[in-house]
Parts: sequence; C-alpha cells; structure tokens
Amino acid sequence: MKDQTHLMSQPKGDDTWMAKTGGFAKDMTLRDYYAGVALHGMLSSGNLPKSVGDAELAYATQLMADAMLKAREK
Repeated sequence: MKDQTHLMSQPKGDDTWMAKTGGFAKDMTLRDYYAGVALHGMLSSGNLPKSVGDAELAYATQLMADAMLKAREK
C-alpha cells in the first residue's frame, strides 16, 4: 500500500484548499471529462502514429466526447 501520510496531514473543514476552490475540476464539463478519458485511452493504447499532432489529437477527442454526449440522449 502506498504511503498516504501526506493525505492525513491536510487540514480538515472549511479551511482546506478543496473547500475554498472547489478543486482542480470545478469548471469541468461532462464534455471535458469525456474528452480527457478519450485522450487517456488514445495515448495509453500505444497505437497512435507519431505523425499525429497535438491539434489533431485534441480535435479527435472532442469529436469522441460529442459522440458520447449524443449517445446519452438516446
């Protein structure tokens, strides 16, 4: 098991960073989440050609996120 003592040393209650800011993803939409999950899957597959640029990858993940949102409507 990983050492989690750093988690226990965080202050509790309304003075925590999480309570004050809402956390890293406070403004994240479901579309953003889906795109991130798609990106993770694409990158971890190891099957992406080296010629695929960042802009193409970002566009592809947004298309996938849009498709996932559309599928939820059914």
